[in-house]
Amino acid sequence: MSGSPAQTRHRVVLTGIGLVSGLGDRAEEFWRRLSVGETAVGELTRFDPARSVCRVAAEVHDSDFEVRGEYAHEVKRAGRFVQYAVAAGERATADSGLEISDDVEGGLFLGVSLGGLDKMEEGVLRQESRGPRKVSPYLITSMLPNMAASLMSLRLGVSWSQMTIAGACASGAQALGEAFRAIRSGRLHVALAGGCDAVLTPIAFSSFHAMRMLSRGEDPDCSPRPFDVRGDGMVVGEGAAVFVLEERDHALARSAKIYAEITGYGTSSSSDSMSLPNVEDCLRAMRAALRDGAIDPHDVDCIFAQAAGVRLGDQSELAALKSLFCSNGRRPAMLSIKGHIGHTFAASGPLSVLAATGAVNGRPLPPTRNLEQVDPEFESLNLFPGRDAGSVRHCLVNSFGLGGVNAGLVVSSVSAVP
Repeated sequence: MSGSPAQTRHRVVLTGIGLVSGLGDRAEEFWRRLSVGETAVGELTRFDPARSVCRVAAEVHDSDFEVRGEYAHEVKRAGRFVQYAVAAGERATADSGLEISDDVEGGLFLGVSLGGLDKMEEGVLRQESRGPRKVSPYLITSMLPNMAASLMSLRLGVSWSQMTIAGACASGAQALGEAFRAIRSGRLHVALAGGCDAVLTPIAFSSFHAMRMLSRGEDPDCSPRPFDVRGDGMVVGEGAAVFVLEERDHALARSAKIYAEITGYGTSSSSDSMSLPNVEDCLRAMRAALRDGAIDPHDVDCIFAQAAGVRLGDQSELAALKSLFCSNGRRPAMLSIKGHIGHTFAASGPLSVLAATGAVNGRPLPPTRNLEQVDPEFESLNLFPGRDAGSVRHCLVNSFGLGGVNAGLVVSSVSAVP
């Protein structure tokens, strides 16, 4: 387990936002559509879902992003996760107004879960139907997880350090956390960090079906059901969210727009399971993040949960939240945005950080879509906060991944930290 405070700390702020999602490609649009309860979940069109138990998904459509310019051909030839990441990274860079160059001490940190699974599946089918000589010579470079960061680096024209983190669904949160640590320690001044994934393929659906993790719901208005007693599994989503993280004094010196501050990060490994986290696993990551930021649980106003609609995992997280946050009389808002955007794997943590950034800037808190029936054990939790839930100073974002990888991030309003 990690997350112990460092002796010398530089403050780390978010100065640029870029995203590709089923709920839009601009932060303001994303926040607005979340707040009114819109969903990107719809009929699955990426492939024929006739053989799948799940017929819905939260897709990103080609019209939602575009990549032009230098190395555009290489980006378009790569897996969709690369295309999403590059588009999001360039939007974040433009939004920040930061001049990207090797004169700036910077780094790239991206979380990727399954990489170019779409290209891998395509290559296997081509080999079996047309023979090994017909497999593309670009197959390997189109599916490698590091290609998102590599092509981003090429297009930006920088030789910054880069790190690709593969921690399943916690990958993007860990990438943000590691970028945060690098800047806080003084090693870097800025970083591009976030997560991306695109796993809408037949083989992924078949595997998730075998694991009994997919929702069987066919109505996009009713699936998935995070935290609900009727939750029967996740709905797959896709997308990317990338941020410019910057040392606070560096940002102030150039009069940058500051969205929020990252104040804590913690990550841990499960000790007894490679699948869904248990209560102690959830608690370790949350406590580590809060301890790292010197944030008391009493001061947390909102939690953006991992909750994807897989009931056992959701129940463990609820039990952990009840244990950590409901013993002091306060009832922080507890939300999940999986009903709006599906489970986007490595992008899920960063997209929740984006939602938290809206919350600490006064945007209305989104409802947890499709949450109607709560287990009586958890009725005391604040799972149905009003849209205008009052001032939000500190948000905790949870990300838990297969293989027992757990992460938490604390996102704070600029005014919350002296």
